[in-house]
Amino acid sequence: MAEFRRAGNERVNVFEVDETYLFKHYFEGEDVFDRLKQYYNNQHYRFEVPPDDFEDIRSFLADYGYGLVVVDAIDEFVVVVEKYTTHPENIFKQSVIQRSVDGYNCFLLTDQTAVEQATREHATRLTETDLSHPF
Repeated sequence: MAEFRRAGNERVNVFEVDETYLFKHYFEGEDVFDRLKQYYNNQHYRFEVPPDDFEDIRSFLADYGYGLVVVDAIDEFVVVVEKYTTHPENIFKQSVIQRSVDGYNCFLLTDQTAVEQATREHATRLTETDLSHPF
């Protein structure tokens, strides 16, 4: 079955934050989740993999058709919303991590589709602000 899924290699964006690899994705198959569950943070609904384990996890997931891609330009995946205002509907579900900076909530989102959706719903790209890099 792993061979079948390999043909449709599914990209999963990974972000290195505070010397930990973070990603959020739904992986199919009990075998996959059993191998990853030690890295799963239930409170934040994300995977947190230390650098020493990352290449093994990347290789394991590649065998199941998932390509972990470390994003270098993290700022391109960050949107900001002024604190205490209405937030885009799906922003928490699509957020890998959130931090507050200078009166704004900053969200590192899973992919560019999530960024585009959030900006349509009145979030602002970090790159269009004067805020410092929150991650």
